[in-house]
Amino acid sequence: MNVNDISNGSVVKIYAAINGHSIVIMTEAIFGVSAGLIVKPMEYFGKYMQFLEPSQVQIRNKRDGRVYKFMSTTITPVKTRYGNFHLIRCSSKLEPENSRRAERFYIEKLGLMSVNGNNLDLKNCIVHDLSMRGISLIIDKNTTLKPGDKLAVMFRYGASLHNYEINTVVVRNFFLDQKKAVGCSISNVSVDLIGLLSQKKHEKYTKLDEVPATDLNPDIPEQQQIMEVEEDLAKKMIPEKKTSLNISSQGTNPLDPANLEHITDKTLRQKKREERMEKQAKEIENLLDLRDV
Repeated sequence: MNVNDISNGSVVKIYAAINGHSIVIMTEAIFGVSAGLIVKPMEYFGKYMQFLEPSQVQIRNKRDGRVYKFMSTTITPVKTRYGNFHLIRCSSKLEPENSRRAERFYIEKLGLMSVNGNNLDLKNCIVHDLSMRGISLIIDKNTTLKPGDKLAVMFRYGASLHNYEINTVVVRNFFLDQKKAVGCSISNVSVDLIGLLSQKKHEKYTKLDEVPATDLNPDIPEQQQIMEVEEDLAKKMIPEKKTSLNISSQGTNPLDPANLEHITDKTLRQKKREERMEKQAKEIENLLDLRDV
């Protein structure tokens, strides 16, 4: 599958890094052209973003519901008769994510657990995330667990505070934000757990049919729209707007306030504060003059 095979209305996420700081930019696919994928324009304070280096892109294709992750070759602003857009280019084939990998959902709820059947010594834990195959728990610093330990985990979740119970086995120890944690496997998935995971998945994704498609010109078919955009791209027209904002993982940070025109001017609050301080200084000066008299 090529990037220009992505269907209209697919959600697009672009992961970029600026001086080591990660940003995520969201847009939406319109249609594919021979050069790549046309997406809705991405702006930052009226300036078009131009990605100078390859960026990680994630697209949930509306046609098949699968998620595709790939590195773009370039992402540049382009001008067409229908307005300004961005063009995502990718020279490699797109492969869907491994659908066999169990999707994980964040829970972040306080729970209790028993270790190796000892129900008289329940320990506190935080259910960090959950999947069809496993669960990760944040545990107390004084709690020691080892691979092979059997845990019975209980926690409440949802508006009705439904009680969930999960039998699991410790697989590994690790640290999560400097806190002790364990990763565990789940062998028997209960009906309750399946219902919870189904609910979390519904919350995470918008239904594909609910994502509206973008029609640049309702009077003509999409294939003719594509041909017209192809003609415009061949002319290499530049978007008529403020200069584009270059996104790069090296060099000057273009999002630094010191580099943005709209922030270099004094704000109204700053001006009022300076005027107030100046007025106070004059009043103090006048008082000093009166004291001399």
